[in-house]
Amino acid sequence: MDHVEEPPGARSPLPSGARGLAVRVYRRIARWLPLLRTVGFVAAVGIVVAMGVGAAGDVHLDQLTWWPLPLGVLAATVWWVLLGRGWVLLLSGRLNHADFSSWCRTQALRYLPGGIWAPVSRGAIMHGSSLDRLSTVAAENVLSLCAAVALGGVALAAAGKLVWSPLILAAALPVVASRFTASRSRIDPARTSRATLNYLIAFVGYMVAAVLVQGAISGWHDLATVAGAACLSWAAGLVVVIAPSGVGAREWVYVELLKGSFGHADLVAGALTLRVVTIVAELAVLVIAGRPERHPAGPKSR
Repeated sequence: MDHVEEPPGARSPLPSGARGLAVRVYRRIARWLPLLRTVGFVAAVGIVVAMGVGAAGDVHLDQLTWWPLPLGVLAATVWWVLLGRGWVLLLSGRLNHADFSSWCRTQALRYLPGGIWAPVSRGAIMHGSSLDRLSTVAAENVLSLCAAVALGGVALAAAGKLVWSPLILAAALPVVASRFTASRSRIDPARTSRATLNYLIAFVGYMVAAVLVQGAISGWHDLATVAGAACLSWAAGLVVVIAPSGVGAREWVYVELLKGSFGHADLVAGALTLRVVTIVAELAVLVIAGRPERHPAGPKSR
């Protein structure tokens, strides 16, 4: 089990007797943990590859101009790395490989039916009180959601669709809310501000990836509208938790928001190709950074 330090003042998630039992059980299975982590890593890679192959099978290759796609993968990779960095900033307050690696592996679980297993697994392996665990997992999703919605509002307003401009205020909501969680959890205003800025930069990368992908299919027009629709459709996919990784919901919202600006076939191709591009980026980061440490630290008795 990946070890995460408790924040100062956090209560132990287990009573002393139960914690002692957990330590004894850990000692019994410790020699098997490297194997279990390796198996989990391989399984995560397999899940992502399977999703990528399935999405790629629906893309008509004759519709694509190829040169923007590697740039799209690069932009999506920046987005994905910064999503993981956001989790680490919320969890530990500082960057470290162990937490980022754990995030990469648990993210693959969002493709499983139910769509909730990635955050549930991260909540299970972190230390802290029940409230602290819940608030940290919730903060990751709320901050990324608000960043996507706010940038979607910025882009659509820049495209002349001013009715979407109030969404820009979503970027401030997590910082305001953190004032009420700071006394009982690690989610304080300073940590929340850093993570919010991180997520905003991350979704700039996602917008760039979406523009490059749609431009590769239908040409270079209505770029701000494409960027805004991509962010809002990603947010919709996050909210529809019953859809694994927002599959279907994200693509439907993307097509609906851009309907009239592009042909239907081009929009469907753009949505599916963007899915493939982001999966390729995720797979690359998972393979490079998601491998578990060879000699991870075990749980500490407190």
